[in-house]
Amino acid sequence: MFDREEDSHKGQNGKVMIIGGNPLFHGAPILCALGAEYSGVDLVFPFLPPCHAEVARTYSLNFILQTFEKEILTETDVKKLLHFSEKVDVVVIGPGLGTDAKTKKAIKNLLTHLQTPTVVDAGALIYTNTFPKETVLTPHHGEFTALTGEEPTPTNIQKWAKDLKVTIVCKGREDIIADEENIAFNATGHPLMTVGGTGDVLSGVIGGFMAQGMSAFEAGKYGTKIIGEAGEFLAEKYGSFRAIDIVHVLPEFLRQDD
Repeated sequence: MFDREEDSHKGQNGKVMIIGGNPLFHGAPILCALGAEYSGVDLVFPFLPPCHAEVARTYSLNFILQTFEKEILTETDVKKLLHFSEKVDVVVIGPGLGTDAKTKKAIKNLLTHLQTPTVVDAGALIYTNTFPKETVLTPHHGEFTALTGEEPTPTNIQKWAKDLKVTIVCKGREDIIADEENIAFNATGHPLMTVGGTGDVLSGVIGGFMAQGMSAFEAGKYGTKIIGEAGEFLAEKYGSFRAIDIVHVLPEFLRQDD
């Protein structure tokens, strides 16, 4: 999907930072990081709780892991995270962060000050209406309503994309992708994709596509399409699957979409 310069070197084809996880949710940031890795980026930097670092290392030899100061994200982490974000192409924040009040404050602080293109997923969605300049929000229908107080119709989704100056990828039976000027729909997917973790993989893939040069809107459009196609394939072949199974078949669908 991406043309690379013949003489490019490590780091020039995408660097993604993942901020996620709490003691209860170890899988979300790992699945997100795997989605970014399998999207084709050069480097992935997961930041997660210390208690999950060893588990995360078992899922990829390529992760460059760093940990929070404590077992949850707090404001003591913000300075380090903002500094590191200047070294990457995209930040993905939210998978598995949870709802602790200290984490909410840290998320709001980060989103107010981040200057790097950002994908905002899961728990990070509802804590602020202030977002970095190039941001993708990835709510499902319930999260969109919690964020806006309105039903997730195409008109409402694009209205809020304009108001917030973001790209919104609203996940559902038919995904709706909208920015201030464009709107698209994705009908690929399968009901088995309600299994936990598929949204985390999607956020990582979208972040990975952006890091490799796609616009936020195009990354949302193609990310939902490819994840949905992978889900359809797994449902037909096996009858059930996990989010990590989507990760493992992603390269085939990336190849088909070239």
